[in-house]
Amino acid sequence: MLEQALVQLLLLLGATVLVVLVFQRFRIPPSLGYLLVGVMLGAHTAGPVIDNDYIDVIAEFGIVFLLFTIGLSFSLPQIYALRHTILGLGTAQVALTTLVVAMIAWWLGLPGPAAFVVGAVFAQSSTSIISKQLLEQGESQARHGRLGTTMSVFQDITAVPFVVIIPVLGVAAMHEVAGALGMALAKAFLAFVIVLLSGRYLLRPLFHLVAERRSAELFTLTVLFVSLVSAWTTKTLGLSMAFGAFLAGMVLGDTEFRHQVESTIRPFRDVLLGLFFVSIGMLVEPALLPDIWLEALLGALGLLGIKVVLVTLIVRFSGVDPQTAFRTGLVLAVGGEFGFALLAIGLDGNIIASRPAQIVLNSVLFSMILAPLLIRFNQPLALWAFGRSRGRAKPAGDVPTPSEPTESQGHVVICGFGRTGQTVSRFLESEGFDYLALDMDPAIVRRRGWRGSRCSMATHRTLPCWKTSVWSVRRYWSSAMTTGRRR
Repeated sequence: MLEQALVQLLLLLGATVLVVLVFQRFRIPPSLGYLLVGVMLGAHTAGPVIDNDYIDVIAEFGIVFLLFTIGLSFSLPQIYALRHTILGLGTAQVALTTLVVAMIAWWLGLPGPAAFVVGAVFAQSSTSIISKQLLEQGESQARHGRLGTTMSVFQDITAVPFVVIIPVLGVAAMHEVAGALGMALAKAFLAFVIVLLSGRYLLRPLFHLVAERRSAELFTLTVLFVSLVSAWTTKTLGLSMAFGAFLAGMVLGDTEFRHQVESTIRPFRDVLLGLFFVSIGMLVEPALLPDIWLEALLGALGLLGIKVVLVTLIVRFSGVDPQTAFRTGLVLAVGGEFGFALLAIGLDGNIIASRPAQIVLNSVLFSMILAPLLIRFNQPLALWAFGRSRGRAKPAGDVPTPSEPTESQGHVVICGFGRTGQTVSRFLESEGFDYLALDMDPAIVRRRGWRGSRCSMATHRTLPCWKTSVWSVRRYWSSAMTTGRRR
């Protein structure tokens, strides 16, 4: 038994390394490589077959750690800060796309719950494809690039309610759906309160205690323990494990350990998320493709067209010029990896049948193949649609992305904030330079970063501040970090 499992593991790892290496050589998104490995090693194709029972169990933790990482990037203060821009645009895009696609799917004959799952899947966009393609084109800081990237990241957080709602749609009657949904939302609120209170009174002191030991192994074990305990808490309440991991990440994203936690969890997330994509690839049935390829292709074209139109109208309505709005729609048209997770949840709950699930799955895959072309040629397409005179994009000053807060740009970095580092910081302050100080000692961070009262919150940094008699100094710190600034 052990030998057979080892052979399957070696086969899985060998095929994954080979395929992902080839895909990266040709600059194809690695997620598509993982999907291809799943197709190759699945039960629906000839050749070696991997037993997906234990892969499914392990792959579920990929989604857990993915949601945990997303939670680190979306703290409550950040969501509040973005409420008027990205919160409104992102919510409108996801809600309208889900509604329109669900109505079309229902009109085509799908049951209501299955149509809702299809709408939720189509509403997601691939942040990895969008950010990678824009970066290669040098458009990541253009206005449409910043809008598209930030809205795609925000879609990840809007997927969390779907994680709560979709599992309860498998009940038989509508009144049972309403009751189960109400109970699920009540449980979600209870889980939020539990994790929030434990994060405030337990997690921060715990991580301070662990960080003082300066042990990388102990810190890693603590991160894994906290994320899995939160996942187990929501699982016990009848919700998904991913929802609990998201709440834990959101709480830790509001602490000074945010970056260290993210760097610790990233290797586990990447490996397990790759296994998740492999498990999704095992669901693909190539034998059905000759029968459903036309429907899948039409679904992909419908996905791209609907999202381009809806995103263009939503962004245009917010006051952005037509060309930038259209280019943002082209950027966000691609289907997303998280849609696979929602589709898997729908399949596990018997909410959507196998054939329509195959059509949806292949539609998203086709869109992920076609979308890089739309992103690459978004400017010529916008010029063709709107002309050069009306379509000049305004410079982007605009929308801050969660991963690139504007407060920490253009500064001096001080590595180590002991006696020498503090002397250097005082010199920089006297000369009027901003600085960012890094230190691994939580006691130094506590002394230098928590003097005075907390005055504000930002994306993933806590902003305590105080005034001196000469000028006002604002201290930013995160992951054992302290910053000074002269006004």
